[in-house]
Amino acid sequence: MPVALLAVGLSAVVLTGPAPAAPTADPQRAAATVGAFGKGEPSGVIVRRGPSREVGMRFSPKVDGKVVGVRYYKPLAWKAATPRSATLWSGSGKRLARTSIAPVAGTGWQSVKFRSKVALTKGTRYVVSVHTRTKGIHAATPRGFAKGHSTAQLRVPGKRNGWTTVSDRPAFPRSEARGDANFWVDVRFKPGTSTQDPTPTPTPTPTPTPVGGWPGPDNTGVPAGTTLTPYTGPCTISSPVTITGADVLAKCKDALVIQTKGVVIDKSSVPGVWSIYGDGDSSVTITDSDVRAGSVSTAGLWGYNIKASRVDITGGQHSFQCNNFCELSDSWLHDQYNPDGGSTHNNAFISNGGHTMVVRHNTLHCTAILNSTDGGCTADVSLFGDFDPIDDVLIENNFLRANNSSISYCAYGGQKGSKPYGATNIRFINNVFERGANRKCGVYGPVTSFEKGAVGNVWSGNVWDSGEALNP
Repeated sequence: MPVALLAVGLSAVVLTGPAPAAPTADPQRAAATVGAFGKGEPSGVIVRRGPSREVGMRFSPKVDGKVVGVRYYKPLAWKAATPRSATLWSGSGKRLARTSIAPVAGTGWQSVKFRSKVALTKGTRYVVSVHTRTKGIHAATPRGFAKGHSTAQLRVPGKRNGWTTVSDRPAFPRSEARGDANFWVDVRFKPGTSTQDPTPTPTPTPTPTPVGGWPGPDNTGVPAGTTLTPYTGPCTISSPVTITGADVLAKCKDALVIQTKGVVIDKSSVPGVWSIYGDGDSSVTITDSDVRAGSVSTAGLWGYNIKASRVDITGGQHSFQCNNFCELSDSWLHDQYNPDGGSTHNNAFISNGGHTMVVRHNTLHCTAILNSTDGGCTADVSLFGDFDPIDDVLIENNFLRANNSSISYCAYGGQKGSKPYGATNIRFINNVFERGANRKCGVYGPVTSFEKGAVGNVWSGNVWDSGEALNP
């Protein structure tokens, strides 16, 4: 299912409430509950964002029964795309039930339960809605309510049935959605009037992605329990040094600039790290550390002769930009800086020309969402011959995460095309590509610009996250 994105202005949200409910997947499988919509992928979905808002629909039961919870369609894998809360209202706006929602990764239909079931009366109109998180992310199908919809148990009117309200906290949606949009918010309805409910069969919590073994929050960055001390050294390093157990962020706002060989960073929290000399006169090894590049317009890790292992990298236009002689392993690259109103193109790992690179066993995720001025992700891995040829690059045993709203392709393989230089000895081996909601990883597909006939190029053992072989 192709997913496009419409972006508008942003606002921040602060919401307090009860302990959040953990969403579960595929709620239509729950015994004896039904919804207005099926369990399949909705059609024509775009991703909207902007100010935090309440989005939902009106409906009425055709039989008496009880609402046990809410289901909603989550269009993006980001946890930030999870709604903050779900509410059932009377037709006049009286709150009947509400639950907070714990953020989860992944896409598709999700479900939450209310603490208590709510009895509904046949033929009476109700409203069901969710409240979005900070960036207002929600699914919408324009003209999704051009016609009404009916099942044996529920009736959903057509025309002016998508309802919304811009609000920084849950509120009854009072404004008609533009374009008869359907926001894909549904109820979990249990027909019947029996006061004695059978013991429900527990619905297992879905396994989050990425699954076991891939780098993520639990096995990258500064190890849990590490006490960091304030860094007192220079921000431009011109003599070999080992930095360990240090909080560098308060001292050095943009980056540690490496101007010498033999710098070691271990178990520390740092801003960007830039090794600037291409003749071998600067080098850095960074392990078990957090790189928090913030809003810099370059990369978190940038330059020459960089070795990084078990590193958690966020911020920056790119997570890691390599020129020559780089090794990246067992690390998690995500949440690049993409300001609204800018035209920044983001990547997890990128080279614009260079050689001798190993990218092995990492989670590579360009997470930025397409913004209102066409800024957003290019790919998880981008090899471009902009300034020099690309040569001798091994991309092995990585998890390339989907971004169906922004990434064109999850990987660019270096083929010359319109670039000044081409690529040789590029090896993609035993990598896993996440399909995502549209089943393609990127908007258009998983990989492009990989030239199988180029000298030394290898494509072997690469698969989808579902196990099927993937060919370029």
